[in-house]
Amino acid sequence: MNKRDKRLVFVAVSCASFLAPYTGSAINVTLPTIGAELGMNHAMLQYVVSAYVTMNAILLVPFGRLADIYGRRVFFQVGMVIFLAAHLVCAFAPNSWVLIAGRGMGGIAASMFFSNVIAILSSVFDDSERGKVLGINASIVYVGLTVGPFIGGLLTSWWGWRSVFLSVVPLVVIGSTLAWWKLPRDFRRGNSGTVNLSGSAHYMAMLVLFILGLSAMPGMNGALAVGASVVLGILFFRKDARSASPLIDVFRFRGNRVFLFSNLANFIQYLSAFATIFLVSLFLQNDQIKNLSPHAAGIILLAQPLIQALFSPLAGALSDRFEARWIASGGMAVTAAGLLSFSLLPPTAPVYLIVMILVCQGIGFAFFTSPNNNIVMGSVSSNIYGIASGILVTGRVLGMSLSMATTAVVFNVFNSQRDRPDAFLNSFHTLFAIFFLLSLLGIACSAARGKGKARSAAGN
Repeated sequence: MNKRDKRLVFVAVSCASFLAPYTGSAINVTLPTIGAELGMNHAMLQYVVSAYVTMNAILLVPFGRLADIYGRRVFFQVGMVIFLAAHLVCAFAPNSWVLIAGRGMGGIAASMFFSNVIAILSSVFDDSERGKVLGINASIVYVGLTVGPFIGGLLTSWWGWRSVFLSVVPLVVIGSTLAWWKLPRDFRRGNSGTVNLSGSAHYMAMLVLFILGLSAMPGMNGALAVGASVVLGILFFRKDARSASPLIDVFRFRGNRVFLFSNLANFIQYLSAFATIFLVSLFLQNDQIKNLSPHAAGIILLAQPLIQALFSPLAGALSDRFEARWIASGGMAVTAAGLLSFSLLPPTAPVYLIVMILVCQGIGFAFFTSPNNNIVMGSVSSNIYGIASGILVTGRVLGMSLSMATTAVVFNVFNSQRDRPDAFLNSFHTLFAIFFLLSLLGIACSAARGKGKARSAAGN
């Protein structure tokens, strides 16, 4: 493939990389308006979010496996088309249940193309430029997260919440057209096999219980659901290991130290750092601490994703030239320093100090994510890029979910829902102390993954 075609493929994939985080963050801003128009209470509005997240999370790995077998081009294109259809359903939804169904449909579609984004880029671009390309792709994801709330709020104010769902149309058309035009018809690279339907159903049931259980924490129902998901997980991996057509080839990955430790580090990074924006937002808006408006707090919180978007391409490019494991480990260490700083942050801390810590977090995330993605994709052979990409993104989603569940549990312990600044601060400091300790474990996993550049293990 020549350079021009590679660039066009990158543009197609970048549209998909932008759309998933953009829609998620933009739609969150519209929820109060949606609730008022469709008569939805807070519990119903939560389904608008969880329908998308749950369907997306449980299908990333199965679709990654299917794409390895039947080709990534078709799953990317079909996913984009269904994503468009789902958002049109949401835009013209006459009631809450149609809207929720449309969001679930959107989650299915996003898992079809998002599980293949990193796989396609890793297939099209060779080892010498993969890190840089993955870094730019990560930057585009962060841009989507950053501009989503602003554009979503603007569109809702001007033309109503339905316009937010319609705003995806141009990028879907561009991305799907370029994908149809320039994506090679076969990314399988000789991979063969069949789909283990029972194993896939088992896997999805496990994740549904885990995600819904986390959302119900710290209640008894949540604990029971998470416990059941752990039991199902043990049974799934035992059964999958004996299957002739495994969903996740345990024996293939079990001996791949680089792949296992990189994914574990990825999970811990998002577990330890994802709740930062939520917690700092509460800190800034607490009427007995900083008492800032939502708008002012939002501007301050932009510091982290903007820095992530700025530094991700550089981090990815460096991972092509130097040993990526130390770049990623250094990024986790910088993130850990930010978490420790927040765990010690006094209520009288000046706003500029909070911004500096958020910048520190953003740099840490950038220098971890891009190199780590490069390492993961370099540690497997090209015929299983789809499943590897699916596992990587699923770990990210599960880390995010567990981060917020941990936050809910600690808040419940300290009874922080009451307007008592001491209770909130205790929760705030305790959570960041827990996350800091977890990040130390993540650094250890990252450093212990093995020597060599990401591409050294490409033939595993």
